[in-house]
Amino acid sequence: MLVPLKNSKKSQILRIAGKVFTISKQGRIIVKLEGPIPRLGLKVYDKNLRTIGFVVDVIGNVKSPYIVVRPFESKGLENIIGDSLYLKD
Repeated sequence: MLVPLKNSKKSQILRIAGKVFTISKQGRIIVKLEGPIPRLGLKVYDKNLRTIGFVVDVIGNVKSPYIVVRPFESKGLENIIGDSLYLKD
């Protein structure tokens, strides 16, 4: 699903990555993937266009993959569980 966001100078199209499933003990964000598998290193955004982190791994089985996101900040990560995160290609 593509989501147009127009609250910045440039109109940007983000695609939904999925919903935050959990936060690992190492502080990584585990996201249940809802679309095609993204390439590693791709930046991940929240609904307010804040950069949350970047994709570091894809885990799980082929039919139900998860992405692992390394966050830029570790504060308040518990608050994003269940939220949708987005990718910009």
